[in-house]
Amino acid sequence: MSTTVGLKLEPLDVLFFRDGRPFGVATRGRSGLPFPQTLAGALWTALLEAQGCDFRQLAERIRQRPGGFDEAIAGAGGAAWIASLAVRGPWLARQQGTGGTLEVLVPAPSVLQAEKGTQGEDAGALRRLRPWPPDRLPGWRAPESSPDLWPLWLQHPRPTQPVSGRYLSSAALDAFLQGAPVRLEQLVQSGDLFELDDRTGIGIDPDRLSAEEGLIYGASFLAIQPEVALYAEAVLPDGVGPDALAEIATLAFGGEGRRVRLCVLDEPYRWPEHVPAAAEKPIVLLTTPGLFQERWKPRALNGRLLAAAVPGADAVSGWDLARGGPKPNRFAAQAGSVYFLNQPLDPWPETFSDDPRDAQQGWGCYLKGVWTDA
Repeated sequence: MSTTVGLKLEPLDVLFFRDGRPFGVATRGRSGLPFPQTLAGALWTALLEAQGCDFRQLAERIRQRPGGFDEAIAGAGGAAWIASLAVRGPWLARQQGTGGTLEVLVPAPSVLQAEKGTQGEDAGALRRLRPWPPDRLPGWRAPESSPDLWPLWLQHPRPTQPVSGRYLSSAALDAFLQGAPVRLEQLVQSGDLFELDDRTGIGIDPDRLSAEEGLIYGASFLAIQPEVALYAEAVLPDGVGPDALAEIATLAFGGEGRRVRLCVLDEPYRWPEHVPAAAEKPIVLLTTPGLFQERWKPRALNGRLLAAAVPGADAVSGWDLARGGPKPNRFAAQAGSVYFLNQPLDPWPETFSDDPRDAQQGWGCYLKGVWTDA
């Protein structure tokens, strides 16, 4: 039986996570938040380094026999179980008091809306988009790939706008998943969790070790606020305990040689979950971006999906160790995407990513809640 271990990642400096856009002279590289594959690669690399794995030999073995990752690791001096290690996250988290537990924060659901220009007691009351019968909304055209999909609609007299750029506190997350009201003051502003640290750099001539004329660039680093960290989970295979991670003090995380301190927690975070009652139906909230064959829709929801709110897509690439080159660019449905189901899944998958290799890296993590027609 697998064991889930909670991990806290404490930045030792500003961090840098860049997407696949070109970066060079007279441009500015802007850091985003880390993707699941960044964390998975950092953790796998640290475990292999701790065991003295020969990475050149590992890459050669992977090229000779694609798919046999466990055998390639064992042949290069590592432990074969590392190939079965699954990673979940990462998520932003804040410390609750001195020495207290972590409160994990997830991006605000894309169906939450705030009223424009309101004041008083109703100013903080958030509204929700809900599935609306197609015959009651003239002009609705469902996607060709999902002809039975319902539109989302908000029947409200005042104009509203999405609460994008905010994060759900633990209380707000629990309320959302059980279909209870959520207020604006329960959400956390991104500026309370992280800022961007703008810096300017110059290109260096490797032969003369001096500045190259005209080679100037800018970079915006991710500066996580004090008392804020990253939370993740490692799913260890049967027979492997948390001690396997205890020897890793720091991780090389992201670009520019930045590192984070790795702390193994006594127990993983207790995620809220709500099961539909008699008059309720399931709802799914993506907490990490999801890689799907159909881009916006998980294959596991076919036949049960009634409506969806996907705010956008994140471009995903990376470096292929075996090929020695960049991976093809893909697009992941953003965290905060919401899927309304007409009936539960049986069984529920570990994550919603279509490819098991993506699921192992932590793409498509989700939480289950409830919604009603009311």
